[in-house]
Amino acid sequence: MKLSELLVLSELGISADVVADAEITLVTEESDSVVPGSIFVCVNGKNYNGHLKAFEAAAKGASLVVGEEDLNMPGYVRVPDARKAVCALSRAFFGRPDRRLKLIGITGTNGKTTTAEYIRHIMMFAGKKCGVIGTLGWDCGDGRVPSERTTPDSFTFFSELKKTADSGCEVCAAEVSSQALDQCRVDCAEFDLAVLTNIGHDHLDYHKTVRDYADAKKKLFSIARAGLVNADDAYRDEFTAAAGKGCRLYGAGANLADYSARNIKPDGRGGTSFILFDGSRLERVTVSAPGKIGVYNSLCAASACMMSGIDIGTAAAALCRLPSVNGRSEMIMSPEGIRVCVDFAHTPEAMGAVLSALRESTGGKIITVFGCGGDRDATKRPVMGRTAASMSDSVILTSDNPRSEEPEKIISDIAAGIKNKTFLFKEPDRRRAIELALKKASCGDTVLIAGKGHETTQTANGISVHFSDAEAVKDILHINNSDVF
Repeated sequence: MKLSELLVLSELGISADVVADAEITLVTEESDSVVPGSIFVCVNGKNYNGHLKAFEAAAKGASLVVGEEDLNMPGYVRVPDARKAVCALSRAFFGRPDRRLKLIGITGTNGKTTTAEYIRHIMMFAGKKCGVIGTLGWDCGDGRVPSERTTPDSFTFFSELKKTADSGCEVCAAEVSSQALDQCRVDCAEFDLAVLTNIGHDHLDYHKTVRDYADAKKKLFSIARAGLVNADDAYRDEFTAAAGKGCRLYGAGANLADYSARNIKPDGRGGTSFILFDGSRLERVTVSAPGKIGVYNSLCAASACMMSGIDIGTAAAALCRLPSVNGRSEMIMSPEGIRVCVDFAHTPEAMGAVLSALRESTGGKIITVFGCGGDRDATKRPVMGRTAASMSDSVILTSDNPRSEEPEKIISDIAAGIKNKTFLFKEPDRRRAIELALKKASCGDTVLIAGKGHETTQTANGISVHFSDAEAVKDILHINNSDVF
């Protein structure tokens, strides 16, 4: 695309007369990525100043350099906000692909991935091709491409949206993280619907306070044309106000919800049954996911789809055929009758939700294996310990990406929240911890392996090695994929 055309589409008010009208090949904030024809945007971070790379980028052949500071150099343009500029320029480079899709953004502490995957399933069931962007990667129906982030950088995000639209998708469900919102990665995208799952304790190593964390997530609702908010969440009123007149509510406890789940009960096979109500019609639904966590995720997804034009009958039928989501309450049954649940739960709220769901659907003991990530929010560690211990029969503390920290120190921090240590065990080696849990379990018991979910690496001391909880379980039990349900 020519620079002149790109600048017009960006709507940044930058005149094409400032530089030669070159063919643009890339928009980037990484100086190492600059090639001839690039637009380089000088973005400042907490520990670096992107403007120090401006002259280097120009020397590498950047056609335009954009930043917030005054720089005396040819081919440089100053803008009020460099991060917003990256978003606008990236969107323009790919021809504003968000306008070719019904774009649904999902934010919240827990349930984003599952909800996004469920939305995709319902849309596809209804005959609408739907792409997804999130923690599990990008997928428009032709195979999944892994992602390093829940929400990618602006250039990658709009690239994936273009590919999604080009593939014939009508809808895209995109997970939107608090960091992405704070860093303006999706600021200029035209979201048709913003969805809130819940607000809990997470990412305080980045945001510092829950107030800042919630405010970052509210930003999505000021961007989107309409909002869908969890009526049972403590932050409901704030997000409803941010969404404005186009907001609707879903819930399993609030009578004021536009979409609700009623008469919730276990289905006797590890799943959950409930009545889906859209304000005028009732539909009986049975989902494969256990407990209220399964109800909220499926209700949220169905509500988002109904707001997007899918009728309640189709949504209900789709929910009864929900697929399992990798690393989200992923169930594995051992030959001895031990049920193993692999889940991404890495916050106190998520831990409580999955344990509550498992407790509702089992009569045996629950043995929980988990750790907490190193170099991340340490304040949640004792809370995680207290939550797990209060809802499990035994707890085995282990490693979960300790990064530069000592695993024993992280385990000690978690254990500080556990008063009764009678049924507390410590094993820093994650595979050995899983083996210990399986040895302690008997027929009818459940082993919860929490924290890593879909992840396939374990990182310590700057080195990442392959490790998958699900693969470790199957290897230890000598079972294959046919035993996953």
